[in-house]
Amino acid sequence: MYFNFQNMNKEQYRKELIEELGIHFENEYSLPPLAARIFASLVLTDEIGLTFEECLLKRGASKSSISTSINLLLQLGMIKYFTKAGDRKRYFKIADKNTFFIKKLEQALKKAQNESKMIQKVVAYNETYNPDKYVANKEKTKIYMDCLKKNQNAFEVTIEKLSKLEQ
Repeated sequence: MYFNFQNMNKEQYRKELIEELGIHFENEYSLPPLAARIFASLVLTDEIGLTFEECLLKRGASKSSISTSINLLLQLGMIKYFTKAGDRKRYFKIADKNTFFIKKLEQALKKAQNESKMIQKVVAYNETYNPDKYVANKEKTKIYMDCLKKNQNAFEVTIEKLSKLEQ
């Protein structure tokens, strides 16, 4: 579901985009709906960070639901908090983007590496015990493995570039 933002003011646009981002984060990161919407709110906020109370007001959920969602996002490393001198409140913001992107890419890299290892084991098995299947799938397997290798290389290069930005 995509929204037409052209005829909206900033606040309408933000609300619709939070909903759309929330759905994306639910699917992409397997987040519960409320945690996904809180994360989307933090991505789009104009502020340096949001307090617990601001998250509560923006989402209109119970204190315990907001607390559970914030704690989940903290545990996943998707957000972090900071305090201001003379203020007892905790302010929540998204984790450093480079760190977040690096973690996401490292997960994708690990998944591609595991996929590659499993395919190699299946190929070795078929080559030894099922040669007809090995021959029939050889070209498709090569194309797929080449794609996995290119993706792994792209992930590694991008992780390296983002890591240099961290230094």
